[in-house]
Amino acid sequence: MDDTRLDVLVPSSLVREAEDGREATRKLGYVARAATIFRADRLVVFPDGEGERRWGGEYVTTVLEYCATPPYLRKEVWGMRDELRHVGVLPPMRPDTSGPDGSELRDGIVTEVGPEGRVRVNCGLQHPISLRLPPEREATEGERVTVRVSSREPVRARVVEGPSPGFRVAGEDISDALAAADVGVATSRHGRPLSVSGLGDLRARLRDKRVAVAFGAPGRGLPAILGVDPEEVPVEPGVQDDSGFDLWLNTIPRQGSEVVRTEEAVFTTLSPLTLTE
Repeated sequence: MDDTRLDVLVPSSLVREAEDGREATRKLGYVARAATIFRADRLVVFPDGEGERRWGGEYVTTVLEYCATPPYLRKEVWGMRDELRHVGVLPPMRPDTSGPDGSELRDGIVTEVGPEGRVRVNCGLQHPISLRLPPEREATEGERVTVRVSSREPVRARVVEGPSPGFRVAGEDISDALAAADVGVATSRHGRPLSVSGLGDLRARLRDKRVAVAFGAPGRGLPAILGVDPEEVPVEPGVQDDSGFDLWLNTIPRQGSEVVRTEEAVFTTLSPLTLTE
């Protein structure tokens, strides 16, 4: 079974060309939707201060974190914030919450800490439920936990270790994100064209690895962000440059539009990279 783990890397200048907050929010929603569909583990926002305009890294990270929050927790977690004024245009995320043996994994917030390792957790059921923490596990009020629900009537649930369904959002330098990955993939029209014949070898290289896939911003691709001469982007597999990536890929080799938007590139790229046998 393929156990590839996926980190999607996007710049803080991701919505630099958005005309207003509504458009910026919608673009971020499409990126978050792609991360959900293709089961990304993390959505990493790396700094591109030179490319930012009105909406920078804090705005981008806030909206993406809102997308990663289950609808039943959003009001409690976020309240009213100016960056979230247009969240009504976001598409639904709806990550796969199925757990083993027909159970369901849900994100929850600790609303009360009681004695003897018991806590009350809001995990989107009718009321907060009282649960016992795993041995040697501690929790504080407001902490996010993962809950495995095996039955709703009657309620049978327990707090478990590990992440909840969907992706997590992180703000990191691109070098740190690449250091945590086994394989780093840069996407650019200057990269090696992805072909049917080369897809098999590529999937074999990525299988069972932690893969970081990075994207540029509108009008400012990865070579510009990283200070790499487009003419010197390595196209041969295994040839590294100073950027730290293991390969540069052009996943739209017959690009018919002058510019491919980042949200379009994310869908286009993750589709072939996540194919199975």
